[in-house]
Amino acid sequence: MNKTLQHAVLAALMLITLMLASCLERDLNNPLDPANGLVKPPTPVFNPPAGTYTTAQTVSITCSTTGATIRYTTNGSEPTESSARYTKPLSVSENTTLKAKCFKSGWTPSSTACAIYTISAVPPGQMIYVSGGSFTMGRTTGSGDSDELPTHTVTLNSFYIDKYEVTQAEYSLFMPNPGWTSDYGLGANYPAYRVSWYSAIKYCNLRSMAEELTPCYTISGSTDPAHWGAVPASNNSTWNAVICNWNANGYRLPTEAEWEYAARGATNNPDYLYSGSDDINAVVWYGSNSGDTTQPVGTKAPNGIGTYDMSGNLWEWCWDWYSGSYYSSSPQNNPRGPESGSYRLLRGGSWYSVATYCRVANRNDLIPYVGDDSYVGFRLCRSAN
Repeated sequence: MNKTLQHAVLAALMLITLMLASCLERDLNNPLDPANGLVKPPTPVFNPPAGTYTTAQTVSITCSTTGATIRYTTNGSEPTESSARYTKPLSVSENTTLKAKCFKSGWTPSSTACAIYTISAVPPGQMIYVSGGSFTMGRTTGSGDSDELPTHTVTLNSFYIDKYEVTQAEYSLFMPNPGWTSDYGLGANYPAYRVSWYSAIKYCNLRSMAEELTPCYTISGSTDPAHWGAVPASNNSTWNAVICNWNANGYRLPTEAEWEYAARGATNNPDYLYSGSDDINAVVWYGSNSGDTTQPVGTKAPNGIGTYDMSGNLWEWCWDWYSGSYYSSSPQNNPRGPESGSYRLLRGGSWYSVATYCRVANRNDLIPYVGDDSYVGFRLCRSAN
């Protein structure tokens, strides 16, 4: 065979090989568009995939078709050949709807890929499961007040408690802004303050209903806060007579005993003075380090079960009426406080407090209608039965 013929044969074989490769690529990765018979690239792929994240994400977009151009939008609109061209990974730091298409000359554009990214520094509704058990309640270490004694054994059923104090973003979904300002902390991940006890129980039922849970609180025979009237701005006997259904699966305030058990990390060993540590600056925002304001939730170290800010940042409402002598007569199993009183319990201390008020054993109280204090907030609880 002469050289000219050999070259011709080799050229023909190379052409056939290229044609087969092209067909294989089309058949495996780029199916024909049935509308017009043209080749259509596969739908682009996002990595990481759509979802809810607690930090900003670096999102890459890929298309397996060689030579294809990816066009994308970040506002939910349909990508076209004039949309932004993808050349490097995208930084997504806020709630964003990404859409992307692959384009190649002479080919039908790919189907549209869509991914919704929700960036939430504090995922809403995060709760910690607290396994039931027994612990010693009261002042087991250090010095304090007489109402923290006598120490006594308490046995609790299992329950869930919020990982963080209720944030302004969470509270705003169901209740009006009670007057947050930048002077005392303003932003989605700051804790909700200036919340009265009355407002807190209303929030619990509204959120329970929104999430199709059974509300815990009943006032005047109704679990629907729409039937309760306006949140009282003074002492109110009707609201004071609220009934709690402890078997409901909705949101509620923790009992004082549940609160202390969770703050201690569900154990007396180690027997920390504050929630999670004896080092107050490691776990507590209080008067000496807060800068005279609240701080975003979860910015100090957690305690042993993973809850944050149970010492400091904001005083937290509990279900119980306050009595300075209650520990002398408290039942062992699931104590829920006196039957009546004038003040509801607060626990944990705040950004404004001195160190002793931030101890896990410290007890405080406040009139339930008071809602103008910038150092009072709450966290939620749910029964686990």
